Amino acid sequence: MDTTDVNSPMNICGICQNTSGNKNYVFREMMLGTRDEFEYFACANCGCLQITNIPEDMARYYPDTYYSLQSQKNKKTSPLKKFLKKQRLQYCLGKSNFINKILTKIYKPPQYFEWLKGLNLTTTSKILDVGCGSGDLLLSMHKEGFTNLTGVDPFIAQNIHHGNNVTIHKCDIAGLQSQFDCIMMHHSFEHAANPLALLAQIKEALADNGRILLRIPLCDSYAWRTYGEHWVQLDAPRHFFLHTQKSMSLLADKAGLRITKIVYDSNEFQFLGSEQYKQDIPLNASRSFTNSPEKNIFTKEKIIEYRELAKKLNNEHNGDQACFYLSK
Repeated sequence: MDTTDVNSPMNICGICQNTSGNKNYVFREMMLGTRDEFEYFACANCGCLQITNIPEDMARYYPDTYYSLQSQKNKKTSPLKKFLKKQRLQYCLGKSNFINKILTKIYKPPQYFEWLKGLNLTTTSKILDVGCGSGDLLLSMHKEGFTNLTGVDPFIAQNIHHGNNVTIHKCDIAGLQSQFDCIMMHHSFEHAANPLALLAQIKEALADNGRILLRIPLCDSYAWRTYGEHWVQLDAPRHFFLHTQKSMSLLADKAGLRITKIVYDSNEFQFLGSEQYKQDIPLNASRSFTNSPEKNIFTKEKIIEYRELAKKLNNEHNGDQACFYLSK
Protein backbone atom coordinates (compact mmCIF):
# COMPACT_ATOMS: atom_id res chain seq x y z
CA MET A 1 0.00 0.00 0.00
CA ASP A 2 1.42 3.37 -1.04
CA THR A 3 1.26 5.68 1.99
CA THR A 4 2.94 8.87 3.07
CA ASP A 5 2.61 10.87 6.27
CA VAL A 6 1.76 14.46 5.48
CA ASN A 7 1.40 17.63 7.47
CA SER A 8 0.62 19.90 4.54
CA PRO A 9 -2.24 22.42 4.56
CA MET A 10 -2.96 21.10 1.06
CA ASN A 11 -4.57 18.08 2.72
CA ILE A 12 -7.29 19.74 4.76
CA CYS A 13 -9.92 17.32 6.01
CA GLY A 14 -13.26 18.12 4.41
CA ILE A 15 -15.08 17.04 7.57
CA CYS A 16 -13.15 18.47 10.56
CA GLN A 17 -10.57 20.69 8.76
CA ASN A 18 -7.65 18.92 10.43
CA THR A 19 -4.28 19.35 8.64
CA SER A 20 -1.92 17.54 11.02
CA GLY A 21 -0.72 13.96 10.63
CA ASN A 22 -2.98 13.05 7.73
CA LYS A 23 -1.83 10.05 5.69
CA ASN A 24 -1.73 9.76 1.90
CA TYR A 25 -2.80 6.70 -0.09
CA VAL A 26 -2.99 5.73 -3.74
CA PHE A 27 -5.98 3.59 -4.74
CA ARG A 28 -6.91 2.03 -8.09
CA GLU A 29 -10.25 1.98 -9.89
CA MET A 30 -11.25 -1.68 -9.82
CA MET A 31 -15.00 -1.92 -10.37
CA LEU A 32 -14.74 -1.28 -14.12
CA GLY A 33 -11.13 -2.48 -14.17
CA THR A 34 -9.50 0.67 -15.62
CA ARG A 35 -6.89 0.48 -12.83
CA ASP A 36 -6.52 4.28 -12.97
CA GLU A 37 -4.79 5.58 -9.82
CA PHE A 38 -6.18 8.22 -7.46
CA GLU A 39 -4.76 9.94 -4.40
CA TYR A 40 -6.69 9.80 -1.14
CA PHE A 41 -5.83 10.72 2.43
CA ALA A 42 -7.03 9.64 5.86
CA CYS A 43 -7.71 12.33 8.46
CA ALA A 44 -5.68 11.76 11.63
CA ASN A 45 -8.45 13.35 13.70
CA CYS A 46 -11.83 12.04 12.50
CA GLY A 47 -10.52 9.09 10.48
CA CYS A 48 -12.43 9.94 7.31
CA LEU A 49 -10.81 8.64 4.09
CA GLN A 50 -11.28 11.14 1.27
CA ILE A 51 -10.19 11.78 -2.27
CA THR A 52 -7.50 14.47 -2.63
CA ASN A 53 -8.69 15.85 -5.97
CA ILE A 54 -11.97 14.99 -7.67
CA PRO A 55 -11.38 14.08 -11.35
CA GLU A 56 -12.89 16.45 -13.89
CA ASP A 57 -14.23 13.60 -16.03
CA MET A 58 -16.29 11.75 -13.40
CA ALA A 59 -18.91 10.81 -16.01
CA ARG A 60 -16.32 8.41 -17.41
CA TYR A 61 -16.62 6.35 -14.25
CA TYR A 62 -20.43 6.18 -14.44
CA PRO A 63 -21.02 4.43 -17.79
CA ASP A 64 -24.49 3.38 -18.94
CA THR A 65 -23.72 -0.09 -17.57
CA TYR A 66 -23.16 1.28 -14.03
CA TYR A 67 -25.39 -0.85 -11.82
CA SER A 68 -27.65 1.84 -10.32
CA LEU A 69 -28.38 3.38 -13.73
CA GLN A 70 -29.77 0.17 -15.20
CA SER A 71 -33.51 -0.15 -14.86
CA GLN A 72 -35.47 -3.33 -14.26
CA LYS A 73 -38.71 -3.90 -16.13
CA ASN A 74 -41.78 -2.62 -14.29
CA LYS A 75 -43.82 -5.83 -14.36
CA LYS A 76 -47.49 -5.78 -13.43
CA THR A 77 -48.52 -7.40 -10.15
CA SER A 78 -51.68 -9.48 -9.83
CA PRO A 79 -54.44 -8.18 -7.50
CA LEU A 80 -53.94 -11.14 -5.14
CA LYS A 81 -50.21 -10.55 -4.92
CA LYS A 82 -50.81 -6.83 -4.30
CA PHE A 83 -53.12 -7.71 -1.40
CA LEU A 84 -50.59 -10.12 0.12
CA LYS A 85 -47.76 -7.61 -0.21
CA LYS A 86 -49.80 -4.84 1.43
CA GLN A 87 -50.70 -7.12 4.32
CA ARG A 88 -47.04 -7.97 4.81
CA LEU A 89 -46.10 -4.28 4.66
CA GLN A 90 -48.62 -3.40 7.37
CA TYR A 91 -47.01 -5.97 9.66
CA CYS A 92 -43.53 -4.61 8.99
CA LEU A 93 -44.76 -1.06 9.70
CA GLY A 94 -45.92 -2.15 13.15
CA LYS A 95 -49.62 -2.78 12.43
CA SER A 96 -49.75 -6.44 13.32
CA ASN A 97 -52.68 -8.81 13.13
CA PHE A 98 -52.95 -12.59 12.99
CA ILE A 99 -53.20 -12.77 9.19
CA ASN A 100 -50.30 -10.50 8.28
CA LYS A 101 -48.11 -12.02 10.99
CA ILE A 102 -48.55 -15.50 9.48
CA LEU A 103 -48.10 -14.13 5.95
CA THR A 104 -44.80 -12.49 6.87
CA LYS A 105 -43.43 -15.72 8.34
CA ILE A 106 -44.34 -17.69 5.21
CA TYR A 107 -43.71 -14.99 2.62
CA LYS A 108 -40.46 -13.32 3.65
CA PRO A 109 -40.28 -9.54 3.05
CA PRO A 110 -37.52 -7.81 1.05
CA GLN A 111 -34.29 -7.02 2.88
CA TYR A 112 -34.97 -3.28 2.81
CA PHE A 113 -37.88 -3.70 5.22
CA GLU A 114 -35.21 -4.04 7.92
CA TRP A 115 -33.73 -0.67 6.91
CA LEU A 116 -37.15 1.03 7.07
CA LYS A 117 -37.96 -0.05 10.61
CA GLY A 118 -37.95 2.81 13.09
CA LEU A 119 -38.67 5.49 10.47
CA ASN A 120 -42.32 5.91 11.57
CA LEU A 121 -43.56 5.36 8.04
CA THR A 122 -47.05 4.75 6.72
CA THR A 123 -47.99 3.62 3.24
CA THR A 124 -48.74 7.25 2.30
CA SER A 125 -45.58 8.83 3.77
CA LYS A 126 -43.75 11.12 1.35
CA ILE A 127 -40.45 9.33 0.70
CA LEU A 128 -37.46 10.70 -1.23
CA ASP A 129 -34.53 8.57 -2.40
CA VAL A 130 -31.48 10.72 -3.19
CA GLY A 131 -29.02 9.28 -5.69
CA CYS A 132 -31.48 6.53 -6.59
CA GLY A 133 -30.28 5.78 -10.12
CA SER A 134 -33.12 4.52 -12.29
CA GLY A 135 -35.32 3.99 -9.23
CA ASP A 136 -35.48 0.21 -8.88
CA LEU A 137 -35.76 0.39 -5.08
CA LEU A 138 -38.64 2.86 -5.31
CA LEU A 139 -40.42 0.64 -7.83
CA SER A 140 -40.05 -2.31 -5.48
CA MET A 141 -41.36 -0.22 -2.57
CA HIS A 142 -44.38 0.79 -4.65
CA LYS A 143 -45.16 -2.85 -5.40
CA GLU A 144 -45.03 -3.52 -1.65
CA GLY A 145 -47.67 -0.85 -0.99
CA PHE A 146 -45.97 2.57 -0.61
CA THR A 147 -47.81 5.20 -2.65
CA ASN A 148 -45.87 8.48 -2.51
CA LEU A 149 -42.35 7.95 -3.83
CA THR A 150 -39.86 10.35 -5.43
CA GLY A 151 -36.25 10.00 -6.51
CA VAL A 152 -33.47 12.35 -7.63
CA ASP A 153 -30.25 11.52 -9.45
CA PRO A 154 -28.17 13.94 -11.56
CA PHE A 155 -26.51 11.09 -13.48
CA ILE A 156 -29.61 9.66 -15.19
CA ALA A 157 -30.11 10.60 -18.84
CA GLN A 158 -33.50 12.28 -18.30
CA ASN A 159 -36.48 12.39 -15.96
CA ILE A 160 -38.12 8.98 -15.52
CA HIS A 161 -41.88 8.71 -15.00
CA HIS A 162 -42.66 5.18 -13.90
CA GLY A 163 -46.30 6.05 -13.25
CA ASN A 164 -48.20 5.17 -10.07
CA ASN A 165 -46.70 8.17 -8.21
CA VAL A 166 -43.09 7.07 -8.82
CA THR A 167 -41.02 9.78 -10.52
CA ILE A 168 -37.24 10.11 -10.78
CA HIS A 169 -35.94 13.63 -11.44
CA LYS A 170 -32.66 14.35 -13.20
CA CYS A 171 -31.38 16.83 -10.61
CA ASP A 172 -30.01 16.99 -7.10
CA ILE A 173 -32.10 17.54 -3.99
CA ALA A 174 -31.78 21.32 -4.31
CA GLY A 175 -33.85 21.09 -7.50
CA LEU A 176 -36.96 20.01 -5.57
CA GLN A 177 -39.38 22.39 -3.89
CA SER A 178 -41.06 20.04 -1.45
CA GLN A 179 -40.76 18.50 2.00
CA PHE A 180 -40.64 14.81 2.80
CA ASP A 181 -41.42 12.54 5.74
CA CYS A 182 -38.44 10.33 4.97
CA ILE A 183 -35.28 11.10 2.99
CA MET A 184 -32.95 8.21 2.31
CA MET A 185 -29.64 7.63 0.59
CA HIS A 186 -28.58 4.06 -0.11
CA HIS A 187 -24.84 4.05 -0.74
CA SER A 188 -24.91 7.40 -2.51
CA PHE A 189 -23.90 9.77 0.33
CA GLU A 190 -20.25 8.75 -0.09
CA HIS A 191 -20.43 10.00 -3.69
CA ALA A 192 -21.19 13.58 -2.55
CA ALA A 193 -18.45 16.18 -3.12
CA ASN A 194 -19.69 18.33 -0.22
CA PRO A 195 -21.39 16.11 2.38
CA LEU A 196 -22.08 18.94 4.84
CA ALA A 197 -23.85 21.03 2.20
CA LEU A 198 -25.84 17.97 1.17
CA LEU A 199 -26.91 17.27 4.76
CA ALA A 200 -28.03 20.90 5.07
CA GLN A 201 -30.15 20.50 1.91
CA ILE A 202 -31.62 17.27 3.26
CA LYS A 203 -32.51 18.98 6.53
CA GLU A 204 -34.21 21.79 4.60
CA ALA A 205 -36.32 19.27 2.66
CA LEU A 206 -37.22 17.24 5.75
CA ALA A 207 -40.61 17.63 7.44
CA ASP A 208 -40.49 18.62 11.11
CA ASN A 209 -41.06 15.08 12.36
CA GLY A 210 -39.30 13.46 9.44
CA ARG A 211 -36.51 10.90 9.49
CA ILE A 212 -33.31 10.46 7.49
CA LEU A 213 -31.74 7.13 6.54
CA LEU A 214 -28.15 7.10 5.29
CA ARG A 215 -26.62 3.74 4.36
CA ILE A 216 -22.88 4.09 3.84
CA PRO A 217 -19.59 2.16 3.89
CA LEU A 218 -17.42 2.72 6.97
CA CYS A 219 -13.63 2.75 7.06
CA ASP A 220 -13.38 2.24 10.82
CA SER A 221 -13.97 -1.41 10.06
CA TYR A 222 -12.34 -4.82 9.97
CA ALA A 223 -12.41 -4.88 6.16
CA TRP A 224 -10.42 -1.65 5.74
CA ARG A 225 -7.90 -2.65 8.40
CA THR A 226 -7.51 -6.10 6.82
CA TYR A 227 -7.52 -5.33 3.10
CA GLY A 228 -6.28 -1.73 2.91
CA GLU A 229 -5.97 -0.62 -0.71
CA HIS A 230 -7.82 -3.77 -1.84
CA TRP A 231 -10.95 -3.04 0.23
CA VAL A 232 -13.79 -3.31 -2.27
CA GLN A 233 -15.83 -0.43 -0.83
CA LEU A 234 -13.08 2.12 -1.43
CA ASP A 235 -14.49 2.25 -4.98
CA ALA A 236 -12.08 4.93 -6.19
CA PRO A 237 -12.76 7.46 -7.62
CA ARG A 238 -16.56 7.28 -7.19
CA HIS A 239 -16.45 7.32 -3.39
CA PHE A 240 -15.24 10.79 -2.38
CA PHE A 241 -15.65 10.34 1.40
CA LEU A 242 -15.45 7.07 3.34
CA HIS A 243 -16.66 7.86 6.82
CA THR A 244 -16.17 6.71 10.38
CA GLN A 245 -18.69 6.94 13.21
CA LYS A 246 -16.74 9.97 14.43
CA SER A 247 -16.79 11.82 11.10
CA MET A 248 -20.52 11.15 10.72
CA SER A 249 -21.17 12.45 14.23
CA LEU A 250 -19.22 15.63 13.45
CA LEU A 251 -21.15 16.14 10.21
CA ALA A 252 -24.52 15.63 11.88
CA ASP A 253 -23.67 18.15 14.62
CA LYS A 254 -22.58 20.75 12.07
CA ALA A 255 -25.79 20.25 10.10
CA GLY A 256 -27.97 20.57 13.19
CA LEU A 257 -29.09 16.94 13.04
CA ARG A 258 -29.13 14.11 15.60
CA ILE A 259 -27.99 10.55 14.98
CA THR A 260 -30.68 8.50 16.71
CA LYS A 261 -29.53 4.99 15.79
CA ILE A 262 -26.78 3.10 13.95
CA VAL A 263 -27.37 -0.40 12.60
CA TYR A 264 -24.53 -2.35 10.98
CA ASP A 265 -25.65 -4.22 7.86
CA SER A 266 -22.47 -5.44 6.14
CA ASN A 267 -22.44 -8.77 4.32
CA GLU A 268 -20.09 -11.19 2.56
CA PHE A 269 -19.50 -8.69 -0.27
CA GLN A 270 -16.76 -7.03 1.82
CA PHE A 271 -14.73 -10.25 1.61
CA LEU A 272 -15.64 -11.50 -1.86
CA GLY A 273 -14.86 -8.21 -3.59
CA SER A 274 -11.72 -7.50 -1.57
CA GLU A 275 -10.29 -10.99 -2.08
CA GLN A 276 -10.85 -10.59 -5.82
CA TYR A 277 -9.10 -7.22 -5.85
CA LYS A 278 -6.11 -8.80 -4.09
CA GLN A 279 -5.87 -11.09 -7.11
CA ASP A 280 -6.34 -8.18 -9.56
CA ILE A 281 -9.83 -9.34 -10.59
CA PRO A 282 -12.17 -6.35 -11.24
CA LEU A 283 -15.72 -6.49 -9.94
CA ASN A 284 -17.10 -6.44 -13.49
CA ALA A 285 -14.70 -9.08 -14.83
CA SER A 286 -16.18 -12.12 -16.57
CA ARG A 287 -14.80 -14.38 -13.83
CA SER A 288 -16.03 -12.16 -10.98
CA PHE A 289 -18.47 -13.66 -8.48
CA THR A 290 -20.95 -10.98 -9.60
CA ASN A 291 -20.99 -12.38 -13.14
CA SER A 292 -20.00 -16.04 -13.00
CA PRO A 293 -21.03 -18.47 -10.25
CA GLU A 294 -19.13 -21.17 -12.16
CA LYS A 295 -15.81 -19.43 -12.86
CA ASN A 296 -15.31 -17.34 -9.70
CA ILE A 297 -12.60 -18.17 -7.17
CA PHE A 298 -14.87 -18.94 -4.19
CA THR A 299 -16.32 -22.22 -2.98
CA LYS A 300 -19.84 -22.35 -1.56
CA GLU A 301 -18.32 -23.20 1.81
CA LYS A 302 -16.10 -20.10 1.74
CA ILE A 303 -19.03 -17.84 0.85
CA ILE A 304 -21.02 -19.23 3.79
CA GLU A 305 -17.99 -18.67 6.05
CA TYR A 306 -17.75 -15.04 4.91
CA ARG A 307 -21.49 -14.56 5.45
CA GLU A 308 -21.22 -15.77 9.03
CA LEU A 309 -18.15 -13.61 9.67
CA ALA A 310 -20.06 -10.56 8.40
CA LYS A 311 -22.86 -11.23 10.90
CA LYS A 312 -20.32 -11.50 13.70
CA LEU A 313 -18.65 -8.22 12.68
CA ASN A 314 -22.01 -6.45 12.54
CA ASN A 315 -22.79 -7.56 16.09
CA GLU A 316 -19.40 -6.18 17.15
CA HIS A 317 -19.98 -2.88 15.28
CA ASN A 318 -17.01 -3.76 13.09
CA GLY A 319 -18.70 -4.37 9.73
CA ASP A 320 -17.82 -2.24 6.73
CA GLN A 321 -21.22 -0.56 6.27
CA ALA A 322 -24.06 0.70 8.42
CA CYS A 323 -27.43 2.45 8.45
CA PHE A 324 -27.42 5.87 10.12
CA TYR A 325 -30.81 7.18 11.30
CA LEU A 326 -31.04 10.93 11.83
CA SER A 327 -33.65 13.52 12.74
CA LYS A 328 -33.85 17.25 13.40
